Amino acid sequence: MGTFLRPSKKSLKNAQHYEFIDAFITVLADANFSAAKIVALQSQLRTAFAEEDRWYMVARASEIIALREAADKKRDNYYSRLFAIIRAWAGSGMAGLDAAATAVIKPFNLYKVKTGAQIDEESGQLDNLITDLSASEMQAHLTTLGVTWLYQQMVAAHQETKSYRLEQGQEESEKVAGALRKARQACDKVYDDLTYLIEAFAKTADDPAPYEAFIKKWNGTLKIYQDMLDRKSGSSTGGGGSNANDNDNTNPSTDSGQGENGGGTEQGETTDSGNSGTTEPGGQQGGGTGTITPGGGGDNTGGGDNTGGGDNIGDLGQN
Repeated sequence: MGTFLRPSKKSLKNAQHYEFIDAFITVLADANFSAAKIVALQSQLRTAFAEEDRWYMVARASEIIALREAADKKRDNYYSRLFAIIRAWAGSGMAGLDAAATAVIKPFNLYKVKTGAQIDEESGQLDNLITDLSASEMQAHLTTLGVTWLYQQMVAAHQETKSYRLEQGQEESEKVAGALRKARQACDKVYDDLTYLIEAFAKTADDPAPYEAFIKKWNGTLKIYQDMLDRKSGSSTGGGGSNANDNDNTNPSTDSGQGENGGGTEQGETTDSGNSGTTEPGGQQGGGTGTITPGGGGDNTGGGDNTGGGDNIGDLGQN
C-alpha cells in the first residue's frame, strides 16, 4: 500500500511552492476522482491557490521594482559618463572633436536630464534626448567622439527601465510578506488534508487501484522538489534520509532514514489515516494537520517572507 512522500513544503522558495501546488492541482484534476470528499477539498485547494497566486504576483511586482531600480542606476551611470565626455571635448579647441561635442551638447543642455528625478519624469527627458541623438548627423558626431558604445548602452538601459516600469503594477510591499505566507499555509493545510484522505481511500476503498496509481504518480513529481531541498541543504537522498515532515506530528510515521536534515523526505507508511471505526474512507480526512509555523530564511519579495528558505522570486523567482 502506497503513501505519499512528504518533503518540507515550508523549505520551498516561493516560486517553487507556487509551482508545487499548481502541479498538484493539475495532476489531481487529471485523476478525475469522483469521491465527494476529494472533490470538495479539491475545490478548497483551488480557492486557496487563487489567493496564493494573487499575492505571488504582488511579490513578483516587488522583484520587478528591484530590477527596475537596477536598470535605472545603469542608465544614470551611462548618461553621466556620456555627458561628462561630451562636456570635456566641447570648447577644447581640438578641431573636429570640439565641433562634434559642441553640436551634441545642445540637446543635453536643452532637455536637462535629472538622474535623481522621479522615474517617469526622467524617462520622458531621456526619450526626448535619445530622439534628438538618433538623428544621423548626431550619430556621426558620437562616432567622432568615440562614445557610440556609451550611447548605445544608455539607450539599452533606458529601454530596460521603461519595460520594468510597465510590468511593475501596484506595489503593496507592506502587505506582501504576511499575506503570501498566510496563503501558502492555507494551501499547505488543504494539500495535507487531501493527501491523507487519498491515502485513506487507498487503504479502504473497494477499488484502491486509482488511488494507488495517483500516489505513485505524484511521488514521482515530489522527488523533484526533494532534490531541490537536498541541493539547498547540501544533503543527498542517496544516504540516510531524514524526517523533515513539515506537519505537526498529528500523523506519526515510520521514517526510512535516520537523523534530521531539515529538508528531507518522510518515506514511511502512516500508522493511522484517522479512519478507525468508520466504514467510509477518509472519515476524519486522514489526520490532516493544523497551521504550519513559518520557518527561518529571509525573502526579498518586499517585506520579507518567513515561509521557509530565502527567495528572490525571480528564480520568480524567484512564493
